This record gives sequence, C-alpha cells and structure tokens, in this order.
Amino acid sequence: MIQPNSIYSKIMPTFHPAQPKKKTKSEEVKEIIQDPNDPLAKYPLRALGYSNEAGAAVSAMPVWGKTAEVLLWIPALMYLGADIYDKYRRGKEGDYSKASASAAVEQAIFQALASVILPTSVIKIGQSAAGQATRADGSNLSAAVKEELLEKLQEDFSKAKFVKGDRIDENGIFKTGKQCVWERIYDQGFLHDLDSTRDNLRKRGFFKRVIDFFGHSSGLNAASKANRNAVEKYLKSNVDEIFEKQLLIETGTFEDVSATGNKKLVKAYKKALAKAEKNFEKLINERPNFIVEKILSSSEEKYRTLADAINADFPSINDKKLLVAATDKSRELSAKVLEKLSQVPDYKKLIDNIAQKAELSNEIINKFIQGKKLKLGLLKTAGGFVALGCFAVPIDRFVHKYIIKKFVEPGIDNVKNIQDMLPFKNKK
Repeated sequence: MIQPNSIYSKIMPTFHPAQPKKKTKSEEVKEIIQDPNDPLAKYPLRALGYSNEAGAAVSAMPVWGKTAEVLLWIPALMYLGADIYDKYRRGKEGDYSKASASAAVEQAIFQALASVILPTSVIKIGQSAAGQATRADGSNLSAAVKEELLEKLQEDFSKAKFVKGDRIDENGIFKTGKQCVWERIYDQGFLHDLDSTRDNLRKRGFFKRVIDFFGHSSGLNAASKANRNAVEKYLKSNVDEIFEKQLLIETGTFEDVSATGNKKLVKAYKKALAKAEKNFEKLINERPNFIVEKILSSSEEKYRTLADAINADFPSINDKKLLVAATDKSRELSAKVLEKLSQVPDYKKLIDNIAQKAELSNEIINKFIQGKKLKLGLLKTAGGFVALGCFAVPIDRFVHKYIIKKFVEPGIDNVKNIQDMLPFKNKK
C-alpha cells in the first residue's frame, strides 16, 4: 500500500490521468497574459516584444539590415526583462501578493521560445521560401545565391578587377577586355573559393549549422551548393552587363548614354556627374594605383601618350604589377608617377579626365549592383514578415498550451515536491 506522505504520492499527482475541462479561447488568452489588465500585454508596450522579430525580418535588407537587427534587440530585451520581472512580482495569483520565482522561470521559458527561437526560425524559413521565387526568372538560383554573387561582383569592382583592356597574351592570342575581366574574376580564384567553401560546409558540426541557420549567409555558402552551370551563367551575365555599362560611361559622352534609351541610366548619370566633378581629386589622392591601372588598361587613343610615358619608366610586366598592386608601397609609387606626369599641363588634364570618368562609373555601377541586391532583400523581408504574421499567434498558443502547461509547470512542481521531502528542508 502506498503511504500518503511518500515521495511517490507527492510526485504523481502532477501526472494525474484525469483530463481537465477544456478551456475556451478567451480563457486560454487570459491564461497566457495572466491578467487582461496587464499593461505589458497591451499595445503599444506589447509591440516592443516583437521588435527583435521585426529586426530578424529586415535583416535581409542590404547595407542597413544587419545593423537594424542588432539595434532592434535593445527594446526587445528591455521588454522581456521587464515582463519576466513583472511576472515574478505578480506571483502565481497575479495580484502582487506574493512573489514567485517559478512564475518568472515559466515566463522566461515562454518568452525564449515564443519571442525568440520559434519566431526567428519561422522568419528565416519565410525568407528562404520567398527567396526561392527568383528561380522562376530562368536562372534557377535562389535569392540567397544571387545576393552572394552580386556581393562578390561589388567587391571585385571595388578592387578594380573590371579594369582590363584589350590585350595580346603571352601566347600571342588577342583577348578583349571583357574576356580578360572574366578570366580575372572567374578563373583566378572564384572556382577555388567555391570548392573550398563547399568542403568547409561539409565539415561543419551540428552547433555550427544551427548558428549558420539563425545567422546570415556569408561568402559563397549558398552559391557553393547551387548548380555550378547556373552560377556560372548568372555570374557571366552580370559581369558582361557591368563591363558594358562601365565601358559606356568611361569612354562615351552623355549623348551616348542618352542614346541607349535607358532612362534609369540617364538619371543615374546626371546625378553621379555632379558628385564625380567634386570627388575625382580625392580618388586620385587615395587610389593613385587605381588611376595608373586605368591609364594602362584604357583602349582610348587619347590616353596612349600617358601609358607610353609610364611604360618608359616601368617597362617590364613585374614593374607594372608592382605599380598597380593594392599595397601601400604601390600607392606611394603610383602617386609619385602621377605627380611627375601632372607637371605637364596636357597630361594633368588627361589624368583629371580619366579620374572623373572612373569616379562616375564607380558611383553608377555600385548603385546599379546595390539596386539588384535591394530587390532581393525586399523579397526576402516580405517573406519574413508574412511568415511572422501567419505564425506569431499560433506560436504563442502552442508554447503556452503544450510546452509550459504540459512540461514546464509539471517539472517545476516536481522539483518543489522533491525539495519538500528532503530531510533538511525544515531545519533552520
């Protein structure tokens, strides 16, 4: 016979098989917030609890998304801390008559699941699902893959990898500037980076995979897992498009740009022109090696005299590589070269002209790539918000009704019952 004061009798009542009376929807909602008059459960304060979720949704936006995600955690953490402390002070009865640590624990677990882990997971899944829609344009690539490739191209552009003119290689084969740029971007590093990234992803442990899921795609994570032919085709298409735009901007006039009939490009050209006229001298001072490479790579006849003057002082290929490399020594050397050339008035005008054109194309091309990334970011952000809107309330109810009521509360009661049976419990 089981003794009434045994440990068994104290633990088992929490698992009594009798089914409680089913609560109405209004009773469930009241139970979740404990008190319908609770100001923390009402708007506008309740909205603070969703700020981190809004941050997770907008994190897909380029440039400012990740910063916004971090900043939006601040009001969320303040709200969660206030809510947990309030439930501690309210206690089990909800009237502030007796503080309860178990009530605080329950609320902390509830908020961790219902306001952080599950909503963020839903948002990430929503973003990923929305990103799959870009496959329909014939590229067969998700938004995540395209974002990574565009990010790479923007980085390559900033590193002057698109600065390449027509040339005859060491085998005597003529290659256009576009071919040289493609080799520079695709063959010299990109394929190796794809393979290396794919190998590293295969070696990830479970926890690293979880962190990557809640974090952000970086490098070429998504691209390394995508169809290689589709990746190459999309990359090549964008390289060609960027190269042609750059060539038009740097070798053509405003009339040439207008003749394309591209109203967005014409508008961007007008807007960037004023900025380029102000900033081109800064470009010469900060990136003289870039300007020298522009001169050496140019196919325009008017810059030939400048290129010849540089080639006279730096005849070998290794000398030229040293001159245009992305190092402090190269910048110092290139600055001296430009300073020497600028002593000739006609050369100075040519240097200023090529720098102004370079600054103009930098502004326009970066905005062009950024615009593509913005569209992808908006698509993923919309997917995140839609997913959150559909699942926010069901998540709250699921966590409270099943996690808290069926697992957390019985677990806390069990701990209390065991503590009550300890022999030193009542000793002073």
